Amino acid sequence: MRRVARAIGNLLILAAGLLGAGCVAEGPTSAQADTPLTAVSKRQAYVYASTPDGLFRASVAAKRWERLKTPPEMPLNGTFARQPALSPLIIYVALRSRFGPEPRPGLRYGLYLSKDDGVSWELVSDRDDFGDVLHHPSGALFAVTGSDGVNAGSHLLRSPDMGKTWRDITGTAFGQFMAIQPDHVHPNLVRIYAWAIRDYRFEAADENYRWRCMQANEPEAGKLTDEEFFSRDSSSSNRYWLYPATLANYFGYDFGNQTEVQALEVVPLKSRFEFARGARVTIPIRVVFHQDGGAPGEKFADQPGGLDFWGVRVRSSGAQVVKSPLDRRVITITVDSTEDGKLVSTRSEPPPVKYQVFDLTPTTPYERPIDLDRLADFSKSGEYRVQIVYSFSEHGEGSDVPWNGHFTSPVFTVAIQE
Repeated sequence: MRRVARAIGNLLILAAGLLGAGCVAEGPTSAQADTPLTAVSKRQAYVYASTPDGLFRASVAAKRWERLKTPPEMPLNGTFARQPALSPLIIYVALRSRFGPEPRPGLRYGLYLSKDDGVSWELVSDRDDFGDVLHHPSGALFAVTGSDGVNAGSHLLRSPDMGKTWRDITGTAFGQFMAIQPDHVHPNLVRIYAWAIRDYRFEAADENYRWRCMQANEPEAGKLTDEEFFSRDSSSSNRYWLYPATLANYFGYDFGNQTEVQALEVVPLKSRFEFARGARVTIPIRVVFHQDGGAPGEKFADQPGGLDFWGVRVRSSGAQVVKSPLDRRVITITVDSTEDGKLVSTRSEPPPVKYQVFDLTPTTPYERPIDLDRLADFSKSGEYRVQIVYSFSEHGEGSDVPWNGHFTSPVFTVAIQE
């Protein structure tokens, strides 16, 4: 018996050694599952979520969250660097807020790197003022610094060796650096999106980074990435419903790398639709109002047989198409002063478009078919990646006026077969 007990003890010691200090631990509690996420990073096999209670990981296939064990000196409630889709690395950004509570002694802020799906973590750059961080497809690491939890930061650094050494490439760029993105025209470079009274964009022609400043809404050259082209953008001019991501609801909505979204969503009933070439390309969709806790309903405008409020974004091999919904601008009133001091009012009204108003609630979605071939050309055989866009704008105030704004669907596939 002693020999058997000793053998079992040795096996337990061996198992503990193999699991190590950084192994995956228990799942979230109910309270942790309902806490809004601070940051999320969706990779090919796993989704990583940062919360005030710790780091969690879920398999994309299993959709089950597990809490990751992290080093005791690694601060919680951080963010993640944006990374290429196929990168096997996870980069966690621990920022020290100048306006938060006094941090616990022994914490070390900076960039933490995991090469084994979050099982173990290494501090690769030790500083407490990182803002937006980008792992570029070229392999270089770009990071905004000077952030304090409120201000975004005003310096841009580049590292060729994953944070061991840095070069300051701020140059003549100015303002608060809100985001950095890969440059579509110059594959090894980045663009800076900054704010200084208004929004600006900075671009460079080579790695000397002599920045050219322009307003952010100027057209961007080059082909957008899938993430940018199929953006889950949304807006509203009268009532904006936010739906925060939690561990509990993350897989029920296409949050991607977002922590909160517009609560209204277009949902195709399948992720893939197949049609014979020449057939009508019509798909069923559902408009869902994502709200928890008995939220009130919303007024939703549509034309059951029309498509004036609907558009698509389509990508196929080598081609991309954007078909925007009808632009129904809000009635505008401009007041001009004449030479004699009198005021002249002019009124501009868009042509009337008939529509119906439907009650939309968290338990009562709106359903209809969408004729995609009336919005884009699907006459050639092949596979198309598609996103549906809804947009409605009508002048008026009060709860009886339909919801005004735009929102999008998840990306789905349309296959046209010979």
